[in-house]
Amino acid sequence: MTPIYFEKYANFNRISEPCNIALPFPKGKLKSANSVCVKNSEGKALPTQPEATAYWDDGSIKWVYADFLCDLPKNKDITYYIDANSTPYPDNDNIVITPIKDGVRADSGVCTFDFTSDMGFSLNGKKAIVNGGWEVVKNGPVVCVLKGKGKHEGYIDFELTAYIYKNKPWIKVDYRIINKEKEDFAMLESLSYEVPNTGEDRFTVATSNYLTKYTEGSDIRQKIDADYLLYDANEHFAEVFYGTFFGDSSSAARGTAVTVFQAYQNFPSEISINNKGMYIGILAAEDKPIKFFRGMAKTTTIFIHKHNGISKEEINLRSLMFQMPDKGVIPAKIYEDSGCFPDIFLPEKDNSPMFEKNMIRKLDQRGRAYGFIHWGDNIDYHYTSQGRGNGRPVWVNNEYDFGHAAFLYYVRTGIRRALDSALVSIRHQIDVDIIHSADDPLRLGGQVTHSADHISGKVEISHEWVEGLIDYYHLTADKTALNTAIEMGENIMRQLELPRYHRKGGINARETGWALRSLCALYVETNDSKWLKPCDDIVEHFKAWKEEYGGWLAPYTDHTLIRVPFMISIAIISLMRYYNIKKNEDIKDMIVDAAKDLTENAYLDSGYFYYKELDSLKRNAGNTTLLEAMTAAYQLTGNKDFLMYGKKTYLSAVSDNSITLSFAKRAEEDALVLSGNSSKGVGQSFLPLLTYHTACIKAGIRLFKEEEI
Repeated sequence: MTPIYFEKYANFNRISEPCNIALPFPKGKLKSANSVCVKNSEGKALPTQPEATAYWDDGSIKWVYADFLCDLPKNKDITYYIDANSTPYPDNDNIVITPIKDGVRADSGVCTFDFTSDMGFSLNGKKAIVNGGWEVVKNGPVVCVLKGKGKHEGYIDFELTAYIYKNKPWIKVDYRIINKEKEDFAMLESLSYEVPNTGEDRFTVATSNYLTKYTEGSDIRQKIDADYLLYDANEHFAEVFYGTFFGDSSSAARGTAVTVFQAYQNFPSEISINNKGMYIGILAAEDKPIKFFRGMAKTTTIFIHKHNGISKEEINLRSLMFQMPDKGVIPAKIYEDSGCFPDIFLPEKDNSPMFEKNMIRKLDQRGRAYGFIHWGDNIDYHYTSQGRGNGRPVWVNNEYDFGHAAFLYYVRTGIRRALDSALVSIRHQIDVDIIHSADDPLRLGGQVTHSADHISGKVEISHEWVEGLIDYYHLTADKTALNTAIEMGENIMRQLELPRYHRKGGINARETGWALRSLCALYVETNDSKWLKPCDDIVEHFKAWKEEYGGWLAPYTDHTLIRVPFMISIAIISLMRYYNIKKNEDIKDMIVDAAKDLTENAYLDSGYFYYKELDSLKRNAGNTTLLEAMTAAYQLTGNKDFLMYGKKTYLSAVSDNSITLSFAKRAEEDALVLSGNSSKGVGQSFLPLLTYHTACIKAGIRLFKEEEI
């Protein structure tokens, strides 16, 4: 059985706590998700609700996502176990859903919640009206998921997804707005959730980042804005936790508390309560309106807690747990043995402390930005200084799939902040960086390149990444992520029909290389052969291109065709993904020949590859993508020389510079920016460094001095 380890966390017992786990399986091992059950150390089955989220090409299950209920002790760690050969947990104790006028009622076992056409959400004062009723997405002995869709009184689409948990008096609600209007943008003045007063007379608003501060009275209001955050000291990794922000309206016998998830990170937020009711300003009114461009979406999560008049301290404990829920960790060996991941795993004894220290430093020292539209992204000041935003900040827009890189680091290490960083980044990508509505088919479903306002840039296949979206789907079972990845794949296929992608030497290897990588990922995920047809075409194009020019030369100036090692490397690593699907010897030869060409023509006496093949640009380059390309050539040939060509690039990338953290903050337009490096560097370097490091250690190549190992 697979252990699920819960680290010591809260200082109170959590009884039947809702938890979840995503588990990969080797090909051919698991035939039915119903045989997956979580058990305690004595072998007793716990309430478990599993579902398959991905399949191998033989029909066996690749990924299972399971919700379960378990007891977690105060101030102690504990281990539970996943039995993949169990009898199914009985499903005759599901959440009870019954029809009511204008909707449905969900009975968790201790509390009922009504879901009607008007749930109390509003945009700019316009009510969110659910059209077509509520869909039961799934139901079981742990959680029921309901979904409703509609418009805000005819303006701007929304989706509400509600999670009702067995025998719990609280629910989670995801409120997602999607701008599909024809205008270029809408002005967001406010987003709100309101709870009418039904006789409650005890009002509380709570804020925290260390100890919780309560404000009580008959008419209270608390706002989280840029000024508040500038002078609020906080030492947490904010993807994991910042603090909590909740309002409670109670009487002696009953009450309703509402917690806004990551309210600080998604400022401006506010809560006000008086005898008319409780107003939750998901996007606070009276601040400067936010431009919400066509095609953008935004998801906000709140927790609604019905109770029997419990103390504010008890409400606070649950509210804090909403902000940072318990999360179980499974061994890296499970991920490794599943066959779902590249070769990035090593026995603990073989890990280099120098390497590990510098990898987590790269993750920790990236920049961050708080703000309703910006949380999950960061500004790239190199691009900004180049003028790419016409004097305005240029957002990274998940360049090089930072979320996927962070997720790979998590499965290798189990470090929680890597997981939460991935979730926050990819959620932002799903909502903000991808165009969900457009008249131009070459923009619809595409990911925008780094740009001001996130959305003002171009859609180019050299900047469209789906692997992180697929990770997010496996981790959360949220099909929005998978559907978004599919939409992007369809955009890539439309882009590839353009004439420029059919002229040999008319483009650079990066563009079609990235297209190949994304389309291969979609085929591996869905087993749908439609993704392979354009892959086959790209490979044939690479073959013809190489035959005509002797290599993948790209246009640079009007009078040159040159080697660009970074772009050629992207083609190599993408072809490696295609080779792993097809196992074609011609593809293998093409990869190895391209790697040899780089070592023979693009390698300098300094021990680095050059930047570009012109004397005006032939400087040392430390782009780590070359490491993954050299690793691919080594894996195909067993020739360690390929690895040695990357040694200086590797050592430069993991050199021990400053490892101090800086959390300096400043306002930047409607964002609050925390200092740090661009996440682009993490996204670009993590997988090449992990694969190269692993290959070298397994090949017996010493990368550091003895005292550094």
